[in-house]
Amino acid sequence: MATVAPIITFKAGICDFDISPKPTPGYIYLYEGQDDELVHFCWRPRSASLRDPELDLVMVPSDGSFKPYQTSQGDATSRKSPTNGRIFVLKFQSSSARHLFWLQSKTQHAQGDLGYFSPRDLKLGEIVDQLLQGEQVNVQDELNNVPSGQGGQDDDDGSGNRMEGVRRESQGATAENLASGDPFIGDPSNEGEESREGGADGGRA
Repeated sequence: MATVAPIITFKAGICDFDISPKPTPGYIYLYEGQDDELVHFCWRPRSASLRDPELDLVMVPSDGSFKPYQTSQGDATSRKSPTNGRIFVLKFQSSSARHLFWLQSKTQHAQGDLGYFSPRDLKLGEIVDQLLQGEQVNVQDELNNVPSGQGGQDDDDGSGNRMEGVRRESQGATAENLASGDPFIGDPSNEGEESREGGADGGRA
């Protein structure tokens, strides 16, 4: 069986198409296939092995992109998500297919804002996107260059991966909604175009 040597691994869960989060603790990881020499974009539950991902997509260079979720009215440079969770979207030039993921590491916002994209979060997305374009990336160097206090090594889950329940900010998330664990609400059709196991996980974030 071919060896899987991830280039980067970080904690993330998957979302349904309506932006409803699934609570399963998971990992996103990318590796280069030994046979096809193409980047594989994978997601697996943390209970599964590297060789048994639930999602394994062979990525043609420049076909895919990995960006923070933004609505068509959103500011693509904003660090604030239009939901109260940190969502990334994997999209393709060759099809209308897309996959949505929510970051499961602890928010780095000083007041605990769950929708805040920290420099570390944005750097993770940037690294993945660069790898999908076929670029060579020194993952560890890139993570080490994240500003102090927002470091790439902090991947603590915080509250045991408990999904807080995420709503579109425009619909008015309240403390009561969050406490009830309601799924967050969103519509990907409104999305703008701009929008370690034993050390085996490569550049772990």
